[in-house]
Amino acid sequence: MLSLKSFAGLLKKEWVLYRSWFLVGIFGGIMLSWIVPYVLHQFVDIFAQEHQLAFVFTLLVLFAGGFYSVLQFLASMRLDIKAKESWLHSTSSITKLIGAKMVCSLIGYTLFNTLFTSIAIYTIKDELIANAGQILLILVLIVTMLVIFQLMLFILLLFFFALYLQLKHLIGRFSIVLTMVAFFLAIDTWIRITESQLYQTIFLRGEVSLSKVEQYLPKAKEMTMEWMLGSIYVVEEVAMTLFMLLLFWAASKWLEKVVLR
Repeated sequence: MLSLKSFAGLLKKEWVLYRSWFLVGIFGGIMLSWIVPYVLHQFVDIFAQEHQLAFVFTLLVLFAGGFYSVLQFLASMRLDIKAKESWLHSTSSITKLIGAKMVCSLIGYTLFNTLFTSIAIYTIKDELIANAGQILLILVLIVTMLVIFQLMLFILLLFFFALYLQLKHLIGRFSIVLTMVAFFLAIDTWIRITESQLYQTIFLRGEVSLSKVEQYLPKAKEMTMEWMLGSIYVVEEVAMTLFMLLLFWAASKWLEKVVLR
């Protein structure tokens, strides 16, 4: 109970420090998804109807929000590393401090995505055949998938941020180039591994088809729109969860060693 109270205190601290990022993101997103399309539609006939333009700009906001959330998370990490005395004198472990930063960024990202995904759906509501339950279901599915992807991205960035600091200590400014090369090589290697026959033989087990969910999703009025959710695999999901937990722990410990050396 004391541990949860301590973690809640860390979250509150992060919110106080970085709520301006969240508020600026919301304000900028509303300007880009509502005001800019309205102004453009008055002068440029890109789309036949204003709501189509608003929908495209809202998708851009959602795309940009992912990058904005990453910048906020990295800014939070860099600030604490520059003033590492706050870590040295904290009663909480560095793993918990990093976890609080990550959770706070994810909460902001979840709220951001919930708001602008709702706006995107609202702008095309007249083109959908759906009731309130179907709208809520697709909203939950989209936000959940985006947040899970963002969590995995945060953990990867944490690992490569630790690598960057380690290389910076050894070779200086050129470390950013090597870190970026290592990052893209790692992504390419991971894609090759997941596409290999060995990976599919080992991990693609315990299939759970999501096709039954598709019938409850919204349909388009004027065009054929088919949802293809595919399947998830229990073994793969469990293995991925364990891998991400291990990677987060390893990255946190590595970062602690690099920062406090």
